[in-house]
Amino acid sequence: MIINRLVAPPIKDITSFNIIRAKKNVLLNNIPLYQIDTATSDLVKIEWIFPAGSWFQTWPLTAFIVNNMLAEGTQHKNSLQIAELTEYYGANLGYYVDKDNAFITLVCMHKYIKEIIEVVADIIQNASFPENELETFKNKHKQQFLVDQSIMKNMARNVHFRMLFGNDHPYGYMIVEDDFDKSNREELVKFYKSQYQFKHCRIVVSGKVDDHVLNTIEQYFGLENWNANTNSYSPYPTINAEKDHKIYIHKPEAVQSAVRIGKVFINKMHPDFVGSTVLTCILGGYMGSRLMKKIREEKGYTYGINSLLVTFKNAGYLTIASELGAHVTSNAIADIFTEIETLRNEPVTDDELQRVKNYMLGDVARMFDGPFAQAESLISLLEYDLDYDYFDRMINTIKNIKVQDIQSLAVKYLSPDSFSQVVVGKMD
Repeated sequence: MIINRLVAPPIKDITSFNIIRAKKNVLLNNIPLYQIDTATSDLVKIEWIFPAGSWFQTWPLTAFIVNNMLAEGTQHKNSLQIAELTEYYGANLGYYVDKDNAFITLVCMHKYIKEIIEVVADIIQNASFPENELETFKNKHKQQFLVDQSIMKNMARNVHFRMLFGNDHPYGYMIVEDDFDKSNREELVKFYKSQYQFKHCRIVVSGKVDDHVLNTIEQYFGLENWNANTNSYSPYPTINAEKDHKIYIHKPEAVQSAVRIGKVFINKMHPDFVGSTVLTCILGGYMGSRLMKKIREEKGYTYGINSLLVTFKNAGYLTIASELGAHVTSNAIADIFTEIETLRNEPVTDDELQRVKNYMLGDVARMFDGPFAQAESLISLLEYDLDYDYFDRMINTIKNIKVQDIQSLAVKYLSPDSFSQVVVGKMD
């Protein structure tokens, strides 16, 4: 068959989604284990989730350092031995911490699952945080922090967090250089013992999941109440946004300005959240968005601009981010607010809304493309104690949201007076 390259393929609506609902088991010590078995390859991915993000720390950087130092030494192995074993079995170990949770991720071949899980169990259950490794870690990451802070977009992002949530809030605290020097092993061990406990652990396993994999996880994680001797920390901080809604940090040599405009927003558990993601996508969430057309294509003020909603367990925020030519920064900011006002005052067209729906439904389809994507989508529910019905509601909302709904949400949530803004660079 010869393909006629002059004729575009037909556009088909996405009518179904390959959502595999994970099977939930419970280990003997009551750790919940969620399995997504596709057996399409010999790879296994296991993710351990703990409530050990910055929300729970009592000292800056504690959550980050603890999570990233788990493999720097245990009661039985040093960092070199751990690294050599991981490499020998061809495994990949990843460590990630966000505002609410900490994650340890393992990807390995099915045939080596027992050998490498033994290593991971030692890392999670017996981390020792050696003083010499801690000093090396702090010095390395302090230097990286200083480099990162010299980048204007990073400074703008961090200042904006502080503006939105307040510097005393775990979502808003702005790290300073001294925080690295003040971090100490005693505080790290205390945090580790309080948050990395069996009773807080959740495990998600995907890929080639069979009885051998499940029995191995049970053997190393389900038979004992490990790290069970310390009470966990549960803060309830309030948001104290800064009174100054506009901050300008002057960089006289800059040819561009990093801009962040945004506000504290609803999170994934709010009934308006999915509709608001559609609204935000129209504003600046994809290449054909209002802000991309106006600020990039028509005015040529930037290479890129985007808006998105970020959701945490206890709050969320909306942000508009761009790096703009210094000589057009003021004009670009004015145009951003013009587009916001237009969404509040004028309904979007049916064609524009349908285009955004198609784009977002395509993104939803990619969320379930393969076992590892299925696992990540499940984790996005577990973080908020949601079930699979959330995806049904999300898809239904995207498919059925109306033009008038978009305008109502814009009026409700996009009042220009509710936005804060920070500019790092040089204003025209």
